[in-house]
Amino acid sequence: MPEPLIAALLITVTAAAVGVGLPVVLRRLPEPPAPQPGDGDSSEAGSGALVAEPAKIPYADLARPGFVAACALAAAGAAAIALVWIPPNRVALWLVLAVFGVALAGIDWATTWLPMRLSYAGWIAMAAATVGTAFAFGDAWMLLRTVAGAAVAGVVYLGIWVLSRGGFGFGDVRFAPLLGAAAGSVSWTLLLWALLCGALLGGVFGMIRLIAGRRGGFPYAPAMLAGVYVAGLLSLPSPFG
Repeated sequence: MPEPLIAALLITVTAAAVGVGLPVVLRRLPEPPAPQPGDGDSSEAGSGALVAEPAKIPYADLARPGFVAACALAAAGAAAIALVWIPPNRVALWLVLAVFGVALAGIDWATTWLPMRLSYAGWIAMAAATVGTAFAFGDAWMLLRTVAGAAVAGVVYLGIWVLSRGGFGFGDVRFAPLLGAAAGSVSWTLLLWALLCGALLGGVFGMIRLIAGRRGGFPYAPAMLAGVYVAGLLSLPSPFG
């Protein structure tokens, strides 16, 4: 774990990146085309829409203080977990996940859509963090494992998407490599647990919705993201001895 002052600075910077940058991004994101009856999916949809859904909330409407503050607070918490629990030579990747992963999961929670451009921006930032970390620590194996982790997570969710015939949105497939890269950078074990925990949390959330009588698409990215952090807390050695 970094020195307390450095950790506090990194947490503050992470929260500020979301708090300042997210409203700007939300106001500039183009709205996806409205799905037509019978489509069942969209390239940005975060969850399957096999029945009629309410009209999508415009991204720009989310650029309000309450939503942005909640995302910034969640990003700060995610950064704190990374700084305490994740090996120091992997923290950069997890800070990227704290910024882009939380922003995307928050948008999905509010709209059930995952904006394509922000997902791709997350990929670019994660790639830069991966290359920079590998170069700084001279760890080529980490570079390969991170790329493989992203590919494995993407292929797993793509396979589920194909087998379910678009039962959930392709946005979740695009979101998965971001999670797989961060988890895979640490270990194959963490990658496996992250995928399992994400699926379990998503299933539990879906069951709760069904019991409550709520049907149709639901935001799956928050469960996917939470699964990565739950897996890290459960599978990595405690820093508190």
